[in-house]
Amino acid sequence: MATITLEYNSRNNAANKVIEVLIAMNNVFKVKTQDKTNNRRLTHKAIQDVENGNVIICDSFDEYLKRTANYA
Repeated sequence: MATITLEYNSRNNAANKVIEVLIAMNNVFKVKTQDKTNNRRLTHKAIQDVENGNVIICDSFDEYLKRTANYA
């Protein structure tokens, strides 16, 4: 598998649309992000998780802490 690294101006609408298309093609490309502070990508992943049913439903905060303790 080949790897490509892209640097782009995140304020450029055309560049953002190309990146969105690549991310949407998750059956063709595997996207690895290095910028952990990019809220747009994190939000996109969270939306995909919800759409795919990858969620945890808890009745209380204590239950949440117990169920997510392994992820810390």
